[in-house]
Amino acid sequence: MRLYFADVSALDPNDFAGILTDYRREKLSRQRDAQSRRQGLGAELLLRRALADCAPECLWPPEIRLGEYGKPAWNVEGLYFNLSHSGEFAACVIADCPVGLDVQEACVYREALARRFFTPEEQAFLIASEERDQDFGRIWAMKESYLKALGKGFARPLSSFSVVGEGRDRLDAAVWYSRIQGYHFSVCAPGAASAEPEIIEKKLP
Repeated sequence: MRLYFADVSALDPNDFAGILTDYRREKLSRQRDAQSRRQGLGAELLLRRALADCAPECLWPPEIRLGEYGKPAWNVEGLYFNLSHSGEFAACVIADCPVGLDVQEACVYREALARRFFTPEEQAFLIASEERDQDFGRIWAMKESYLKALGKGFARPLSSFSVVGEGRDRLDAAVWYSRIQGYHFSVCAPGAASAEPEIIEKKLP
């Protein structure tokens, strides 16, 4: 399992039109915000490098299709991927099992959001925390990576499962978390013994 990440602040989406997958080209055509376009492009460029590293025999671009709940998947046998971005960072995880990835820019604890999206167990954990902002971002990233790994989007509410305390033991999934350059990163692999990736920082373009 490998996690690639990069700063996307210097990217110009117009420079890479010729190498994009149909999936990315269609997404960028609907995005008008410059930062969103840089983030999406950065995630795709990382996916391209991940495929070249892990399956050099596969030609770029692969065919990418969306599942029932919108999770992208490709036609590369035996490899799975997931993408995420936030702020000036984009990231890609590639693995030999279904996987989910979430990246979150540093944020502050918001009680209203915690009451709406977190379990009572998670809310109590945050109230008792001495690093509430940090733990709020960590929980959010871990929950998002779990949902993305399942591939069901928000068909399953964030408040229906816990990633702290005894609740985490009932997930039937390995969840890895780290803080990298101020951002929250989380990877989840359902049914796996570990979700700890090899971390690779790339320079783009």
